[in-house]
Amino acid sequence: MVLHRTAGATIYIQEELSDARLRCDELKSYVVRVLDLVNGSPQKDHFYAVAGDVIFAVPETLLKLEKALGAVSMAVNKVDYEEQRQLLRPEKVDELERVLEEVRMRIPRRIGK
Repeated sequence: MVLHRTAGATIYIQEELSDARLRCDELKSYVVRVLDLVNGSPQKDHFYAVAGDVIFAVPETLLKLEKALGAVSMAVNKVDYEEQRQLLRPEKVDELERVLEEVRMRIPRRIGK
């Protein structure tokens, strides 16, 4: 059955994506720790002189990675949502969408980027 293979693939992607997001969060902790060590070091000026480009580039690249993983996560969740929507009774879908809309109204949207 095609639906079963698609659902299996979606679940696999969600698991791997969750792991990637966890690793990204761990990496962020390491970067914060390194920056704290560099900025607290008596040799701070030396570190920035020899590796300033890396010291600035790594956090910026990490932020872009985190945003990209978030975007992929939203896309995969949307695909899964649409797949599940096809399996449920229309009445159940309507009920769930009403509940989700109430939740969306209570969560303030971010302004800006």
